[in-house]
Amino acid sequence: MAQHPYSLFKREQPFSLTLGGVLPSFQLAYETWGRLDADRGNAVILFTGLSASSHAKSHARDDVPGWWEAMIGPGQAIDTDRFFVLCINHLGGCFGSTGPSSISPETQTHYGPDFPPLLIQDLVDAAVLVLDMLGIQQVYASVGTSMGGMLAMELAARHAHRVQRLISISASGRPGPQSIAFRYLQRRVILADPFFAGGRYYDEPNKPSESLAVAREIGNITYRSREEFNERFGRSRTANGYNFGPDFQVESYLNHMGRKLSSDFDPNSFLFLTKAMDLYSLGYEFSSYEEGVLRIKAKSLMIGVSTDMLFPPDEQEAVVRILQKVGRDVSFKLLESKAGHDAFLVEVDWFRPVVRDFLES
Repeated sequence: MAQHPYSLFKREQPFSLTLGGVLPSFQLAYETWGRLDADRGNAVILFTGLSASSHAKSHARDDVPGWWEAMIGPGQAIDTDRFFVLCINHLGGCFGSTGPSSISPETQTHYGPDFPPLLIQDLVDAAVLVLDMLGIQQVYASVGTSMGGMLAMELAARHAHRVQRLISISASGRPGPQSIAFRYLQRRVILADPFFAGGRYYDEPNKPSESLAVAREIGNITYRSREEFNERFGRSRTANGYNFGPDFQVESYLNHMGRKLSSDFDPNSFLFLTKAMDLYSLGYEFSSYEEGVLRIKAKSLMIGVSTDMLFPPDEQEAVVRILQKVGRDVSFKLLESKAGHDAFLVEVDWFRPVVRDFLES
């Protein structure tokens, strides 16, 4: 059997979920860089976006560049000469962690739509078990981008005593209705696919890959900005004559990004994780949003992007204002960029000193 480039955390006991479901067992794929100090106090946990794997940085077992390659390593923003970096593939994902595509130990078939409903809180609690296994009682920093920023905030709120610093990038403490609307439309496309088969497509000859590609294309419109599309593509075309596309360069770009995701991501994972994002609120089960936010005690940095249409900067600023009112050590940085929501993947030269300075302060 081929050796996976990631390590596996395995839990053989039942794991209860917030909405009442139970996983009889599960595993999480994770990767690490750097070394733990003797007191295990130099750990940085890095939470990913919706579709990223645990492979944030290349290493000896996998030399393919990671999704945040230029941010992690010796002398980089997250300096592996100083920090032990841990990145986990989310519970419910499909890159080594237990998710809907996994085989249920109870039925010996793919979970599919029978996978229990997940909340962001459940993903955080699962990640905490990895910290426990590694003997890490408190992380030096909880860092996350996009959906991962939600997890980074939830860890700092739900397990406040275990987080010294928090960096949340292009994330929301509670997504607004436009963001929810886009993800609803993405799920609708998948659910309407005749090959979706009620989520039981794993053993079928045809998979709902085309609908997942379209869902990703919808997502990519929200990940970038009008300004970037104007500058990068304009009205340039890739063909002559009359056809229904991909005809314009922007259509070809979306087509490429959609097919890239659909080739290796599980549609059911997409459904479960996007729904977890929609349901997320720091104020979940609290009398007010403010009460939930105020659980965060860590020194915090919230970063927003001026052109982010998925999680606009006012949603990060709302968290900052609540924490500032009670004198918490929190700051907000706004990146003026045409790159939109995905700026953390594009504007690395801007993020590098901002993240480094906060971690070293």
